[in-house]
Amino acid sequence: MSDSKEQFLNILDKNIGIIIKISRVYTRIEQDREDLINDITLELWKSFKNFNGASKISTWIYRVALNVSMNYRRNRKNSSLFSSLNDLKKENIQPWLTEQDNSPELEVLYNCIDELDEINKAIILLYLDGNSHEEISEITGISKTNTGTRISRIKEKLRSLVITKN
Repeated sequence: MSDSKEQFLNILDKNIGIIIKISRVYTRIEQDREDLINDITLELWKSFKNFNGASKISTWIYRVALNVSMNYRRNRKNSSLFSSLNDLKKENIQPWLTEQDNSPELEVLYNCIDELDEINKAIILLYLDGNSHEEISEITGISKTNTGTRISRIKEKLRSLVITKN
């Protein structure tokens, strides 16, 4: 195996949690999640040769994964038949895609996050993953100040959504 393939697979192995979390936020059905994970991995591989280390590896992975996920979601919405059929199915998530946590509280959180618009989903996902306002700003292209403001508003929106779902 070539050095670049080994390096890429090592990076992918260390950061697969990022891809799984993002795919879980942007999809509701196992098959869609698997497709999205494959799409993200392909785009990461295609852009790997252009990664120059100007940012952290995780920043690059978030940026690619979020862009692919938003495009995936946008394209799925344009196919209203698939979208409406997918909304009717109850998902059966394989344990390797959920990081071993199927708690009802986590499911409520994911359902509430699913109701946010695309950019707010990305911001709260990055925030919940422990990224700083500066890192979130770098990944999303939104100013650091705006990031903080959005996070506060998103938290408030999620609080109200959780209350209405319980």
